[in-house]
Amino acid sequence: MTDPKWRAVYCKPRQESRAHMHLLNQDYRSFLPLVRTRRRVRGRDRTCIEPMFPRYLFIQLADYREDWGPIRSTRGVVGLVRLGDEVPIVPDDLIDELSIRHDDGGAIDLTAYQALKPNDKVEITAGPFAGYQGLYHARTGEQRAVILLEILNRQQKIQIPTQDIKRA
Repeated sequence: MTDPKWRAVYCKPRQESRAHMHLLNQDYRSFLPLVRTRRRVRGRDRTCIEPMFPRYLFIQLADYREDWGPIRSTRGVVGLVRLGDEVPIVPDDLIDELSIRHDDGGAIDLTAYQALKPNDKVEITAGPFAGYQGLYHARTGEQRAVILLEILNRQQKIQIPTQDIKRA
């Protein structure tokens, strides 16, 4: 038998936790990376814990061909992620890095990164304005923000994907 390797499991919609628990109950080593984020629910900001990779979790298997039967019939599981006939290996380093970042509550805390307030200094990390600093103005949606940049001695509002900004 070979050393166990991490593989990705594809889950049914919003059933990652169910699949994770049932795999653990079957004595598989399973890992479901979770993130703590802020969401607006019914007009109020709420802290939510949700899967980092929706519909995916990781399982450690010595030989995926032998272990496939019970996994396939596990509640919440659709199947192993495949590339053609192969089931790719997820690097141990990735799993280790994700598990180290989990806090005592069992999730990676992203709320600190999302807590930008108007007039916070930010730096643009990608795109045509990469390297520029500006002021955070507002969110325009789940994945975009308005930044005030000083261009030609005037403050201009530009929309930027939120993943392309960081606190300066």
